[in-house]
Amino acid sequence: MIPMYEEEKTSEMKQSRFNLKVLISTLTATIITAVLCIASTKLYNREPDSLSLLRELYDDKNNICPVTEKMIPSKSEQFSELDYFRTSKYKNHSVEVWGNAVRIPSMTYDNYPENGDDHKFDIFYKMESFIKKSFPHIISKSELIHINTHALIFIIHGKNKELKPILLTAHQDVVPVPPETVLRWKYPPFEGHFDGQYLWGRGAADDKDHFISMMEAVDHLLSQGFTPKRTIIIGLGFDEEIEGTRGAKLINAYLLKRYGKDSIFFISDEGGMGVQDMYGARLALPSTGEKGYIDITIELATTGGHASIPPRHTAIGIMSELATLIESKPYELRLTTKNPFYVQLQCMATKGKDMDPLLRNSIRGMDYSPRAKKMVLDTLDKDIMTRYLVSTSQAIDIFDAGIKINALPEKVIMKINHRVGYDSSLEEVKQTVLENAKIIAKKYELAINDYDSIKSSGFSDIPIGEFTLSTDVNLVPAPKSPASGDSWNIFAGSLKYIYEDFAIYPDADPSIGKEVTVAPSVMSANTDTKYFWNLTDNIYRFSPFRGQCSKNWHAIDERVDLDSHIESVAFFYTLLRNVEEYDSNF
Repeated sequence: MIPMYEEEKTSEMKQSRFNLKVLISTLTATIITAVLCIASTKLYNREPDSLSLLRELYDDKNNICPVTEKMIPSKSEQFSELDYFRTSKYKNHSVEVWGNAVRIPSMTYDNYPENGDDHKFDIFYKMESFIKKSFPHIISKSELIHINTHALIFIIHGKNKELKPILLTAHQDVVPVPPETVLRWKYPPFEGHFDGQYLWGRGAADDKDHFISMMEAVDHLLSQGFTPKRTIIIGLGFDEEIEGTRGAKLINAYLLKRYGKDSIFFISDEGGMGVQDMYGARLALPSTGEKGYIDITIELATTGGHASIPPRHTAIGIMSELATLIESKPYELRLTTKNPFYVQLQCMATKGKDMDPLLRNSIRGMDYSPRAKKMVLDTLDKDIMTRYLVSTSQAIDIFDAGIKINALPEKVIMKINHRVGYDSSLEEVKQTVLENAKIIAKKYELAINDYDSIKSSGFSDIPIGEFTLSTDVNLVPAPKSPASGDSWNIFAGSLKYIYEDFAIYPDADPSIGKEVTVAPSVMSANTDTKYFWNLTDNIYRFSPFRGQCSKNWHAIDERVDLDSHIESVAFFYTLLRNVEEYDSNF
């Protein structure tokens, strides 16, 4: 053996220790990887031990569900106890006011003009008269501004001008009732019939339940001598069902000019998913975002001709094939933290004691495991009510073609409505439709004019016709409002109080218990709030209703349970009182 010097021995010892550390680290990493692989494998074999292991591994996910403290207004001799709203006296008053609103056939149609003073909007003079008669304290204690004749802004001035106002919004209009469907209603759609439980009629739910309960609450507060510290603004559009360009859009322009950008504390509007019992948990689901929107029109122009000598495929047949192709390729489901529904799903997994353990742990682990995410998305895809919360929807709603039975159609128009998911984009939708059109164009030797009027004619030297694509209402998904901070705490805390301590659940499973979890969610449709993004980051879309108490929106036999309406009144009453108590700190 060759003798070593001392420094050589030290070096060799250091190298040995280093090698040992590497070996230990490698073994540890291997063991952890093996445990994760075994856990993931066993998860899909439903082995209880692996479920527990994954629950521990993903336990940090529990923290994503917001923890909301219940907000209960202080007792006061000045203000009513909530039980007052359940008295026969108040219920009779509420049914009368709400029913009178439903009796006004405030329908709007897509072809209405932009000018509010057009005679087609004359029904809204009657609506304004109704408001002035039914809510005298709002009228006497607010500044009223008319926008485009029928959009109404009521400003109840606060004592502290340094505090940002709150904005309560609703819309006065309703979707039309096709005359041929009137006889299919149990009660006439504009009779405002109350059967002892439900108020029936077009708009009883959308939006006159929310609209009238909000007005009732404000008027009742003012009748008790309430003078807010913070300014309260009520904004009532009159064309929400036909895009809101004549009402809410101009209300926003007025408020932006008067108060400025980011000048509003929070906005409350219709929307959300109400209060629902899911997987053994009770959730209140205000929407803190809503999907994007784009309409795409495809026009096919051909030369036409006599019907006695038709080509194998007419323009209608070709466009129909394109429609079939589009519908055969739905948009894929995607879910990331961009989407407010992500948090709702985590809350369902955290609070839903009846949820299948496999689904629960797949939700918790979907950011780590592609197989877990696939299972979650497959589950959501099975229910039409959840499918479109995590994907872009496409609906072919208009197909216009042909003018005479013995003449080949020279022009066919197809219109597709899309609600764009948070994990998609307007550009993706446009390109998807364009690529589908190219497939059919190539098959039938047609040219294409794309969205920028750039013609592609490489499909044939002499194309027999051409597609032209165009878009309308290009709206990106709404900025996601935070489910944290003072405004959220007040809004969510008020919801929690009403739906834990005041609401009644006669048909609920008693095992669900009393607790209400307030979780942010997403709207698959769009509201007037799309015009208010520059006024505040805090936009909460919530029509207060319980479970199945609000039925058949935009459909035959639309109706709402009176108890649910009363709870909506109580919510707005409580919300404003809680805002006032919060403002006492300033």
